[in-house]
Amino acid sequence: MGAEVFRARTGIAFVSTALAAGTIAGIGEAAAQTGGIRLVAAANDNCTVTITLTNHTNSRHYQPDWWFAEENDMAMVDATTLPETMPPPWRAVSGIPWPIARWVGDPPLHSGVAEGIPAFPGSGYNRNAQPEGNITEATIDLRAAEGAPTPSADGTMTIYFRVKSGPNGPDRLPIPQELVVSGCAFHGGGSHGSGSADWGSVNLSLLVPRN
Repeated sequence: MGAEVFRARTGIAFVSTALAAGTIAGIGEAAAQTGGIRLVAAANDNCTVTITLTNHTNSRHYQPDWWFAEENDMAMVDATTLPETMPPPWRAVSGIPWPIARWVGDPPLHSGVAEGIPAFPGSGYNRNAQPEGNITEATIDLRAAEGAPTPSADGTMTIYFRVKSGPNGPDRLPIPQELVVSGCAFHGGGSHGSGSADWGSVNLSLLVPRN
């Protein structure tokens, strides 16, 4: 695989947001983050993905979800309410009014708040309560995921991931990112290498209004 495989679902939004936020992994250092959250996924060479969430807010309620390309049902991805039926892995999660796919890890990865920081909702929401960022991460094995598809002929799997939960809409990262992961052949083979994808929450609300 190449050094990076990264594509936002909407090409125009990707170009505009990349220019605004300056956060394309593998090209250079990201622009300084000024609040909100940042989501990075690194594809390892053994069919695992390490997802890192950097939280500048004082909320623990931002949680990334993910799904395979074969499950990329746009009706579920773009839904703003809960449909009557939802194909796996799409499901209803208490307190979230639209479908959610798989959480990252068990227990689920969520935004961290450092000791001593007044946390939301006990304290008012602050999108820049942790200027240096609180980092949490988890690694998922794609081959072990329920409903995992057969890898491609070159031993890769493709996933999408995002953050569509959390208390402040403008600080969510609802535009799915795509990542190709290598080393997924079940019986040897498979290409090797790694990739990464990175998205910051700066100005997303200006491009893609969400409920």
